[in-house]
This record gives sequence, C-alpha cells and structure tokens, in this order.
Amino acid sequence: MNIDILNKALQISGIGIATVFIFMAVFYFVIVGIDKFFPYKDESKK
Repeated sequence: MNIDILNKALQISGIGIATVFIFMAVFYFVIVGIDKFFPYKDESKK
C-alpha cells in the first residue's frame, strides 16, 4: 500500500469534513440572525 495515496486521501477527506462544518456554522449563524430580525410572536395570547 502506497503511503502517499493514503495521505492524499486523508487530506481530501479532511478538507471535505472541514468544509461541511464551516457550511453548517455559517447556516447556523444565518438562522440565528433571521431569528433576531424576525422574532417569534405568539398569536394565541390575545
């Protein structure tokens, strides 16, 4: 087994996993920002 191929595969996998986590963090902060701009109003308490 060629160790260079294994190292390259781990590097590519690490970049992919890091990209997913970065995307999820950005998506989380977008949702939090939307929640701050448009807060939930309970309509049942009239």
